[in-house]
Amino acid sequence: NTMKRQWIYSFCVMGLSVSAFAGLDFDDVIVEYWAGQGVNEAMIVLDFDEGLSYAFGYKWDGEKTSYDALLALDAYSSAFDMTSHWDDGVGGYLIDDLDYLGTSKRGAEWSFFTASDGLNWASSWFGASDRDLGDGDWDGWSSGEWVWVGPGDWDWAFTGTVTTPAVPEPTAMALLGLGSMAVLRKRS
Repeated sequence: NTMKRQWIYSFCVMGLSVSAFAGLDFDDVIVEYWAGQGVNEAMIVLDFDEGLSYAFGYKWDGEKTSYDALLALDAYSSAFDMTSHWDDGVGGYLIDDLDYLGTSKRGAEWSFFTASDGLNWASSWFGASDRDLGDGDWDGWSSGEWVWVGPGDWDWAFTGTVTTPAVPEPTAMALLGLGSMAVLRKRS
């Protein structure tokens, strides 16, 4: 009987591990709203603090940038607010602040991230007005602070990360249910 329980636990852990590496589809995300119209779709994620992220869908035709997506999200809802300014030094728009529903954030600055799967985020080498969006792209913004980690002039790190607000997938829920049933059965 103990051996049977160990097999059930092992199956649940393996199933959860495999599902974690699959990446996310847009259908796996809790989306606040979709802005724009068109055949192309991108997901924009704002991460204000640990466990406090919001995802927004953007649809378009033709060529658009991540900055265009932020403009559309800002125009669509009064609950979303973006402030930005043109910077001649970088030849593009800089994002000064992002707000949704008055949510407090972990730091005074925002940093731009991209991902191909909604899970593995990396700091973007482009600004929002320079990033051409493609169908299926994931763009993320994280609040935080830039801190110097020395010893060189360019040794800076950002304190924030992006976490996508995902809907628990059916496989994970089923495996958690099986594990719970096994524990409850053991107690009776």
